[in-house]
Amino acid sequence: MPWGLIGPKGWFDFLSLTSNVSSWNGAWSSRYALYSPLGSGLDDLNLNYDSVRNRFVFAALDLTSPPNVWYGYSTDATGTAWVVSGIAFPNTFSSAGWDYPSIGVDASGRIIVGAVSYVTSPCPPGVPNCPNGYYATLSTNGSNFSSPALVSPGTKPGYGAGSRVVATNNLFHAFVPTLNSSFLPTAVGRYQSSDGTSWPVRYPVATFVAPSNNSPAGTTQIYYATLLAAQGYTNGLWVTAFQINNGGFNNAYMCTSNRGCGIVNSYGSDQFLVGASVSGDSGFWVSYYTYSSAPRTLPLSTQAIYYAPGKAGVGATTNTGIQPTSWYYSANRCPGEYCYGAGDFQTVASNPYASASTPFIKQSSDPDDLFQSFVEDPQESPGTGSFVPNTIWFPLGADVSYLGIATGSEEPALPPGLTRGTP
Repeated sequence: MPWGLIGPKGWFDFLSLTSNVSSWNGAWSSRYALYSPLGSGLDDLNLNYDSVRNRFVFAALDLTSPPNVWYGYSTDATGTAWVVSGIAFPNTFSSAGWDYPSIGVDASGRIIVGAVSYVTSPCPPGVPNCPNGYYATLSTNGSNFSSPALVSPGTKPGYGAGSRVVATNNLFHAFVPTLNSSFLPTAVGRYQSSDGTSWPVRYPVATFVAPSNNSPAGTTQIYYATLLAAQGYTNGLWVTAFQINNGGFNNAYMCTSNRGCGIVNSYGSDQFLVGASVSGDSGFWVSYYTYSSAPRTLPLSTQAIYYAPGKAGVGATTNTGIQPTSWYYSANRCPGEYCYGAGDFQTVASNPYASASTPFIKQSSDPDDLFQSFVEDPQESPGTGSFVPNTIWFPLGADVSYLGIATGSEEPALPPGLTRGTP
């Protein structure tokens, strides 16, 4: 089973000039840098797999001003060569272009791409551009895309920022967060569509107390990337995961199409850079960074947790000894101070064989090297180095705000318009 790997979103804002792709099929293929037909680098890459055409697909922003969203694909199942084939969202439709692109392919081969529209005004003081609704576009061939259709205008002040679209068997699902006045999520809603054009109803996914944007004062300042992850599969299942405030700590919270929701591993320490995936065996994976011991003791570790169909979760610590001080030190994610960040998205991927691939960043000769670990978990009982997560289940759509505790040290997030391409 080949695996695809992309650089984590956020590294363009920190360091690089374009996104790169590589694939694993027993060994890593050569890194392939992606550029649009206009000659500009591609950023904010979202990768998925097209099981109908047996190839990887992606949606990405170009580095123009304002940016377009491009669609592309690998020329074969192993991802050894790539084609950027067409514009999914033209910048002529939106005065300040697009952000947060995502992509899915359903069981019939229909391609859905979602992105947030940005405008130049009216925006908050000091914000050069701001979100103005979440949109989707559909293609049956990857060459021609429909006119952008409004999924949700979102709510003030985020207006759809941080949303994600996925495809399942014959439906498309969009997950849209509600942001508070500090631009931190307090709820997630779901929209669904059979044609990619009509998205009539918002279904509640979860309501919660906002997580912290970054670690509190008195600790090594780490950016927590409070954005949601979502994935769908052609068997009709979907999953989304994000951070909530659980007893004053950021904990991973997962919601699924058939098992409800749950705090993935309720624990008195922060979990961040949350990722989620649907496995081809109808199981679910969630991954995150966390501290080596409670409450916030460095170094960091990464953990992956697998839920076989109808069974309790099995967890594994996939990497240890990660020093965030090797990450890029930036002022464009934590307001009023510099903090260490590993990007905005680093999500788990899975295949039909109860295996998963989890990216992470650690100290190396270059501060932006991306590593990958592979996990194959036993479905019946924990193996060596595994653990049973403390999962607490809730109904889909539950309000779990009562779990949150204000600590007084939370930092607001920067307005989304200030994190787009600013060093």
